[in-house]
Amino acid sequence: MAKKMILAAVSSLVAGAASASVPPPQRGDLPPAQRAGQLTYRTGGARAEEVLALKKVAADYPLELVFVERFGRKESYVTDMPVRIVDAGGKVVFEGQSRGPYFLAKLPQGRYTVSTRWDAFSSSRPVTVGKERQRVVFAWGKAQAWVP
Repeated sequence: MAKKMILAAVSSLVAGAASASVPPPQRGDLPPAQRAGQLTYRTGGARAEEVLALKKVAADYPLELVFVERFGRKESYVTDMPVRIVDAGGKVVFEGQSRGPYFLAKLPQGRYTVSTRWDAFSSSRPVTVGKERQRVVFAWGKAQAWVP
């Protein structure tokens, strides 16, 4: 019986030491929350650490925008994207830049139009913020050169 108690104590000690060696997530990697009227948002993801941090908190934001460029089967993130969010009544609720390829937003339930542009191309998408989380990917493709 004493042997089992010692074994259990040693197992507990080893498990505790193992979990203590795993570093907690770095809050410094998470871009700060910002406000614009009723909208709270985070934007970033230019570094891999920021991408991971943003993905961890994305579930807390009902709207997620992602900006990518496609070249064949390859994708790369696009940064410094202009973002404009207009409500159903035509009121601009946000107009600014997405610092990185990720833009997370908390805003009141309702219908919105999200617009952005890349190079000479503009794109708008209708979104409904409600109980279901919305993830909108804006993807632009470059034409591949034809090689005979």
